[in-house]
Amino acid sequence: MKYIILIFETTHKVLKTDKLLIENKIKFDIIPTPKDISSDCGMAIRIDPTLADLFLIKSLLKTNNIECNYIEKQIK
Repeated sequence: MKYIILIFETTHKVLKTDKLLIENKIKFDIIPTPKDISSDCGMAIRIDPTLADLFLIKSLLKTNNIECNYIEKQIK
């Protein structure tokens, strides 16, 4: 299944995003950053694009000044 992976520079940004997604009832998982993706932070957020609106997520992150990279990735 293809997922959207949010990659962050710091754990603080992951936790801030965690809180924001919970407040907006968006389903997600915190996962270890996949080994084939370079990141300063060891955690990432995985979102099923069939259950969440990526436009809404990007808008929420931008409004809250949270920077991250979005990667579409096939994960088992």
